[in-house]
Amino acid sequence: MSEPYEIIGARELGREAWNAFADACPEAWLFHRHELLGALSEWPRRADVSFALRDTRDGSVAAVIPLFVIQSRGPRALGFNTLDSLGGPAVNASGREREQIAQAAHARIKELARVHGAGQVVVSLSGMAPWLRGPDCPRVNPLVELGYENEPSQTWVVDLRGGEEAAWKGMEGRARTAVRKAQKLGVTVRPARGAEDLDIYYTLHLETYARTGAAPHPRAYFERIWEDFLAAGLCRVFIAEHEGRAVSAENFGIYKGAALYWTGATAAQGLELNAPSLVMWEAMRWMMAQGVEWFETGEAFPGAQGKLKGLNDFKKSFGGSLHPVYRGRMATAGRMQRAARALKDILLD
Repeated sequence: MSEPYEIIGARELGREAWNAFADACPEAWLFHRHELLGALSEWPRRADVSFALRDTRDGSVAAVIPLFVIQSRGPRALGFNTLDSLGGPAVNASGREREQIAQAAHARIKELARVHGAGQVVVSLSGMAPWLRGPDCPRVNPLVELGYENEPSQTWVVDLRGGEEAAWKGMEGRARTAVRKAQKLGVTVRPARGAEDLDIYYTLHLETYARTGAAPHPRAYFERIWEDFLAAGLCRVFIAEHEGRAVSAENFGIYKGAALYWTGATAAQGLELNAPSLVMWEAMRWMMAQGVEWFETGEAFPGAQGKLKGLNDFKKSFGGSLHPVYRGRMATAGRMQRAARALKDILLD
């Protein structure tokens, strides 16, 4: 008897069929779009091993699974590579059928972990996917039933359904004050227009990461965002200017009536001018005009101190409430054995 589902690689399935499924599936969100696979492939030490499940009975797509091998800087034999799925399996079925498809997807994930020497699998579900943001959303991490160790987090989400006046009143006083200060100081906000604004954005990105001490993302990653997302209306980039100079820019993912604060970059002068707050507010106004109902401002760190507290408070200040983020981690079988054998070989060499 043949298997009910066959494995097909993301490239083999093709962008059109992959995205058609993502558009129709309530479990899929922006992270499941085929374009993001290309964008994340630009990051160092990442290899795309995304795949789909196709029903062998009628040829329809049953699930899509974005998946990357994150390569360890150490010896592969130690098993410290990671399989990472941002979004997790998106399945367009319910009940027993959904369970069977999900089990088949995770069986393939575990097989790929073995093939690529991954010591762990990390899966993060998309909080803005329709099935996770509605009143009937799961109350327990769906990954637990698939054998993943529960590693939940939380994020700030703003409900935009009440309109602009309600959104403004829902913001904390310090956020409204920051917006007014930026406006008074002459900061203006405009949408990004084209390739010249990519240059502006990446310059701000380099300045931001130099200030924080983090390694910047490759320019090719943002080129993919501009070419594949901005042009298709899957994101919106806003640039704040002061006296003719760009001082801040923020990129928002847009899909299925929801938005996500995706990437941002700000010059030191922009921080002094409260430019990021004004960009956030102008972006929210634009979202509401487009019918966007939910806006995820980013992962929350309640009770944090230092830099994380400042980041958390900024995200919260725009009227967000805490929503769950479902994550799971699975240690693959044989990791310790592989590590022990590798260390033995090194010592005996």
